Amino acid sequence: MAEIETALREFVKVAFEKQTYMNILYLLFSFPLGTAYFVFLVSGLSLGFGLLLVWIGIPVLILVFLAWWEIASFERQLAIWLLSIDIPPMSFKPVSEKSILGRAICRVKSPVTWKALLFLLVKFPLGIFSLVVMVFLIALTSGMLVNPILYIMGNSFASTFQESILISISGIFVGLASLHVLNLLAHISGGFARRMLSNS
Repeated sequence: MAEIETALREFVKVAFEKQTYMNILYLLFSFPLGTAYFVFLVSGLSLGFGLLLVWIGIPVLILVFLAWWEIASFERQLAIWLLSIDIPPMSFKPVSEKSILGRAICRVKSPVTWKALLFLLVKFPLGIFSLVVMVFLIALTSGMLVNPILYIMGNSFASTFQESILISISGIFVGLASLHVLNLLAHISGGFARRMLSNS
């Protein structure tokens, strides 16, 4: 009996934890940021490689290389702030080169640069997936919670008002389960960020 009470307490506690809503905030940011990263990287790399024949593409690619490192650094900090996870540094020592070309060469040699590029590109489909899951869970939970109102308005699939009340009560448990699902999704995203945005 004590184990059941503990399990129920842990199941309900998720709704009152600050980290739950920080995780949801991180997932909400994933779609717009992932879209912006994808558009920038694809456009920048396409433009750079397309202009290599006239040499203009070289400085464009260098700037894109440097930019995606800075973007990855921002993503690393965002994951640390919102997900409260520990991510090792992206490099073991600061870049001493002051010139753009010198910094670009250092970045090209670092494996984290290429892991970060993959992370930023993959964040776009992950952001879409996170948004779809979140919208579905919110819509499902909201629809169940307001089912008695929908029944009165004649838009409920419940056959009786008592049934709509039961559906509404069930919506509380579905909502709590949804928070656990979103926490799991944020945990997976955090693990991916830790692996791809660190020099470990």
